[in-house]
Amino acid sequence: MYAHVYFVDGLLIDTGQRGVRSILLEQIGQLPVRQIIVTHYHEDHSGNIDLLQRHFDCPVYASPECCEIMKAPPPISFAQRMTWGNRPAYAKLTTIQEQLVTEHHTFQLIPVPGHAQDMIVLYEPEQKWLFSADLYVHHYIGYMLPEESIAQQIQSIRRVLELDFDVLFCGHNPQFKDGKILLEKKLNFLERFFEDVAALYHKGYQAREIFSQLKFKENRITYWLSGGHLSRINMVRAVIRDLS
Repeated sequence: MYAHVYFVDGLLIDTGQRGVRSILLEQIGQLPVRQIIVTHYHEDHSGNIDLLQRHFDCPVYASPECCEIMKAPPPISFAQRMTWGNRPAYAKLTTIQEQLVTEHHTFQLIPVPGHAQDMIVLYEPEQKWLFSADLYVHHYIGYMLPEESIAQQIQSIRRVLELDFDVLFCGHNPQFKDGKILLEKKLNFLERFFEDVAALYHKGYQAREIFSQLKFKENRITYWLSGGHLSRINMVRAVIRDLS
């Protein structure tokens, strides 16, 4: 369960999970970090804001939605605490929108709600880089959080696929070539999943019935450790919620 942070031209993108804060600081503590940006509030991206802001003594930017959520972030499941570690509230984020400028690059900041309502990606058009947060992760998704929207993810991916990029700096699964092709595969997966669930829902089936009809399976360990917070049934419910 890797979570990546990226450093480019004085900019640190995301802060990693709290469970590895000592190792993280040891690895990046000597970098000339002048700015930090957090792509969204999830604990594997925002876990070390306070630590890194104090260490580098620099501004930490985030979307307006992320700034608000991080004042009192929602609780997480046991599985998430065990895997990533929790993250403390942080009320001193600086709101940023549209673009972030470093010495040699200008990054476009693009809202991509769906996985998280506050999530953004960073796009550098000259280099054709996409720092994609959790927009990709993998072209096949086996579970989701209760609050996720598949319809919004589809729209967000479609919006990003209009950009010219090849390198996909994913928060968990970076792709140094064919990034756009792989993101298209995820879009195809989500569209098919949505259509399959929607078809049965329109016939009158409810979430558990749809789950059974489509012969879906849960990752039992993930399901039980998270108390159902991370589950495939959440994907079915997300479609139903999007249709309502």
